[in-house]
Amino acid sequence: MKLLVFFALAATLPALSSKCNKSPKKDEYLQGRVIRISCASYVVQVLNDNSIGEDGWKDQSNNNAQYDNVFAASNPCKLPSGVKAGAKIKFKLSPSKANDCIMCMMYDAPPTVKFDINDMTVLEK
Repeated sequence: MKLLVFFALAATLPALSSKCNKSPKKDEYLQGRVIRISCASYVVQVLNDNSIGEDGWKDQSNNNAQYDNVFAASNPCKLPSGVKAGAKIKFKLSPSKANDCIMCMMYDAPPTVKFDINDMTVLEK
């Protein structure tokens, strides 16, 4: 009988203890700050992941202010209207896809890194 209890405990303990070591699932939402919105580009700086975006980008429309972790949204027509530069946002990223967004032909030196922004929410205006 004691041997049966021992084997039952020995079999269940590893299964129970493995749940203790599970780390919480990483939040797939990113936080960012809208740096610039023009008719030609929508530039966002990622605040909570240093591995995303371009480093050392200079905003030519703002005295060459330099930013790290920035990208240009490749789907600005699908983003909520009324968002202004300086707003803090929460969003998901996906690779750039072909889209039918009409933008002006002005060249304003956007970041070379581009992503589609999905599921965007404004956290601070």
